[in-house]
Amino acid sequence: MLREIKKKKLILDNRKPFDGEALRFFEEMDRIDWIYSSMKLDGSALRKNEVEKIIKGEFLVDVSVNDHAAISNFLDTIKEMYDMSEMQISLDEKYLLKIHESLFESEEKGYRRSNPILRMISYNPPHFKEIEEQLELLFQWIDAKKDSLSIIEKAAYLHNKLLEIYPFEVGSEATARAAAQYLLIRDGLPPILWNISESEYYDAIRLYLKKEDITPIAEVLARGVYNKLEVMLQLTSE
Repeated sequence: MLREIKKKKLILDNRKPFDGEALRFFEEMDRIDWIYSSMKLDGSALRKNEVEKIIKGEFLVDVSVNDHAAISNFLDTIKEMYDMSEMQISLDEKYLLKIHESLFESEEKGYRRSNPILRMISYNPPHFKEIEEQLELLFQWIDAKKDSLSIIEKAAYLHNKLLEIYPFEVGSEATARAAAQYLLIRDGLPPILWNISESEYYDAIRLYLKKEDITPIAEVLARGVYNKLEVMLQLTSE
């Protein structure tokens, strides 16, 4: 599939620049897919059409103020991440923290200061005093592998390793997914719809923690990119 992704990306690159209507459609599609699927994996009951309406500026009386605020935070964060990608900024501890604090602006700043038991994955993450060192080592490793791993593999590893470290009191999952998305968009690929159920998602994390197997998340990323590129090819064909 990685070879097919490269082929599709090359074809799309040769069709650029896209017209304004196509660009607006892709932007809207990407944001709806990203926000809806990430919130769903965190237990949100919002339907995709509700997310779409809120993104377009509607206030839905049956949707909580917290959900409206979360979507607003997502939109601001995604814009910041695209700005970062245009400047080709490499993701590191500083920018990861920036992304997290943008997504969860009302929460406590900085890394976690507790040692939680993550019951949903039956896991105790590293002591909070180890977080900064482990993040530094992680981003050094990602940078060192820039020529030996595909972008899909790096994004999957980054996502899983961030959940192994679990750097934040709340929202480590959403931030890990955002970090994986950032690697994709910085490499010129579209962000994905996380087409995986909540139970499958946590099964994939448990598998990684037990066997360091990134396959399930890598497959979600690869399939998500492939599907998005296929849609973009269809919409830009003459």
